[in-house]
Amino acid sequence: MRSLIVAAIGFAAISAATFAEDMSTATAPLPAGTFTTSAHSNEWKIANALSAGPEAITKNATVMDWPSNPHDGMMHGRVLREGNNGWTCMPDIPGRPQHDPMCADETMMKWLMATLAGNKPNIDKVGLAYMLMGEARQGQGAAPAKDPAQVKEWFYIGPHIMIVLPDTSNEALSGINRDLSNNLPYVSFLSASPDGTPIWVVPVAKGGDRIKEEPRK
Repeated sequence: MRSLIVAAIGFAAISAATFAEDMSTATAPLPAGTFTTSAHSNEWKIANALSAGPEAITKNATVMDWPSNPHDGMMHGRVLREGNNGWTCMPDIPGRPQHDPMCADETMMKWLMATLAGNKPNIDKVGLAYMLMGEARQGQGAAPAKDPAQVKEWFYIGPHIMIVLPDTSNEALSGINRDLSNNLPYVSFLSASPDGTPIWVVPVAKGGDRIKEEPRK
């Protein structure tokens, strides 16, 4: 009887190891022809989300999953880990050909929640977000594709920060580049609403490149 119990425990351990998620895939480049998905464990999503920003910020940031319907707004997102520094990190947006987690401060989260819901953000101070894994975009003003495999051209944006200005300062972004293909800072709108507030995207590396923190020796 004891041998049967031992065998059962051993089999269970092997099965758990077999079906355990490979955490390295949370930050490793996606295989060609595959897309980001929400079908991951909470642990995987947390590791993925925290790769978006510098450790000084991610260490104590809240981690929140995207809502099943992004148009419902981030208030419907599920908290995966509580934080206490005012920053929120989110895992990949599903349906993209590369990882694109984000870490945003309170002002940028206000902007994001309002923009996704189609509302005017009413920004009164500067907001900041990190996307140090980069992202892939369909293009300026393109509606999200129902089938990402059908997108003819993706624009790969390197690791970058995003800045939103107070509504009274938006004119400061007029005339800035809007081309996604030249690896230069650009202005973008994530909403087609006339009340949409622009963000300033500032790449710190070229599309497809990676950056990482290294301890001082």
